[in-house]
Amino acid sequence: MSKPSFEEIFDIQRKINIVDVIRDYIPLTKKGKNYFGICPFHDDHNPSMSVSPEKQMYKCFVCGAAGNVFNFVKDYKNINYYEAVKEVADKVGISIDIGSYKPKEDIKFKDEYDIYEISNKFYQNNLNTPLGKIARNYLASRDITEDIIKRFQIGLSFNDNKLVSLLESKGYSKDLLVKSGISVINDEGKLSDIYRNRIMFPLWDTNGKVIGFSGRIYEGSDTSKYINTMETDIFKKGSLLYNYENAKKSVLEKDEIIICEGFMDVIRLYTIGVTNAVATMGTAVTKEQLNLIRKLTNNVILLFDGDKAGEKATLSFIELSKNIDFNLSIVRLEEDLDPDDYIIKKGKDKMLEHLSKPMNAFDYALINLKNNYNFNNPEDVSKFITSISEKLSNIDDDVIRDLEIKKISKLTDVDPDIIKSKIKVKTREDTHTINKVDVKFGVKFKENKYDKATDVILFNMIRHNNIIQYYFNNLSYLPDELDRKLASEIVLFFKKYNSFNLVDFITYLGDNSELVKRVSEIDSLPYSENYSMEEIDNCFDTIKEFSNKKQIENLQAKLKAETNDVVRKEIAKKIIDIKMGKN
Repeated sequence: MSKPSFEEIFDIQRKINIVDVIRDYIPLTKKGKNYFGICPFHDDHNPSMSVSPEKQMYKCFVCGAAGNVFNFVKDYKNINYYEAVKEVADKVGISIDIGSYKPKEDIKFKDEYDIYEISNKFYQNNLNTPLGKIARNYLASRDITEDIIKRFQIGLSFNDNKLVSLLESKGYSKDLLVKSGISVINDEGKLSDIYRNRIMFPLWDTNGKVIGFSGRIYEGSDTSKYINTMETDIFKKGSLLYNYENAKKSVLEKDEIIICEGFMDVIRLYTIGVTNAVATMGTAVTKEQLNLIRKLTNNVILLFDGDKAGEKATLSFIELSKNIDFNLSIVRLEEDLDPDDYIIKKGKDKMLEHLSKPMNAFDYALINLKNNYNFNNPEDVSKFITSISEKLSNIDDDVIRDLEIKKISKLTDVDPDIIKSKIKVKTREDTHTINKVDVKFGVKFKENKYDKATDVILFNMIRHNNIIQYYFNNLSYLPDELDRKLASEIVLFFKKYNSFNLVDFITYLGDNSELVKRVSEIDSLPYSENYSMEEIDNCFDTIKEFSNKKQIENLQAKLKAETNDVVRKEIAKKIIDIKMGKN
């Protein structure tokens, strides 16, 4: 089977809007003609990716990631280019055969992923057997319906070694099964299933692949309510959030995410129609998790457990995320309950009421902070004002800050102006974290005259068809190898289709990410759309100068190594001819 043609792929691109597709993966905000969002391809805290509906292209002005809709889906989902084409085609109802061009497997960890995929199907099958009746009844008693079981791929482990036997029969070694975290060596020195008589909850990475499990007891007694997969090559708890891939669409639609501690909290929320929740799975929040959240939305509701540990986790999240532009809200549950138990005990309506009326992060911090001070003691009041002033300085909105100051003034009986005098308001420069790059397009000017001449030539080639032909007739050479390849592809495209269009050209380049990135960089250069032939000729002369310089250097090296006088004279003549412009 052959891969799809350029014409087929272009037909797909013509029928979609890049903004609509990218919105399925990250939130976008319109500013002027373009849309902006958090770049998912680097550690971004401020929207640095621009998406142009006019050009049908995206570009990050910090890391340089760029391309068309297929490039975005390919890199975002870490899949093969033609698989990305098919995914986009499916969105517009176009049937396309990508033949043997399937996604590239992560060869390094392919066996580990396969082991967990097989195990997940094995556990799901167990739950549906007659021996799974007790576990199914237990889940039903906890209001976990068949739909929820299927949605979250809940399974069951038995008290046997049948999973080990199955995996060994498929050729997986004892060492790999232990290393993968699915099996363990028992006291008798034999390979044994880790999970026994437990309801199994698969854990997924951000691409939706099963990479671990959490097994829960459902009958009898055990010292451990849950057993979780150990950290492995593919399972890093601090780098993922439970249900992230499944919740992504809902988070993007609502532009809001709910953060819980446990995966059962997420599942329970789903049973009452709350589908935009993820969980940290009991770990202290990490920078990686904050970045995952920010790529989807900056509107965050923290719904941690109602006990002291949940309170500590909430404060920790607030502190760690203070330099990220989150709109943080807090829900604290009474009676030390976690969300799962709260919904079971108090009901759907009470939980939804909490979620509809969260407190802001500052008010939550204020409540917790004031409990540490005696407001009848002037020294404590002074310490409190100093401490709360640091938090006030993080509030960017002047109106909100002023309202909070009045609230504190009423609480402490201290004049608002005195509180204001303690606040050091951060400027935009203090908090702006995007790497500073030259000019508004984020492209650095070239200081080397040969590089600058190259940029001007390429910039005009992708805008003016006559410059492509002029380049082909009069130069056909650039100093940098990548630029030479780009210019060559531009000429070939022009010759084949009798015209040049950047959107079509990027589709034509397909999976050549190096050239896609380079032409996107050229397109963003802050040069004038108008040109003069004198300017073009000057750039051509500069490149010819470079070419001559290189030829002379090469001939001089040959001259130095040559011992034959006749040959030396020939080389010397060539050098003189080049210098006199006779070459």
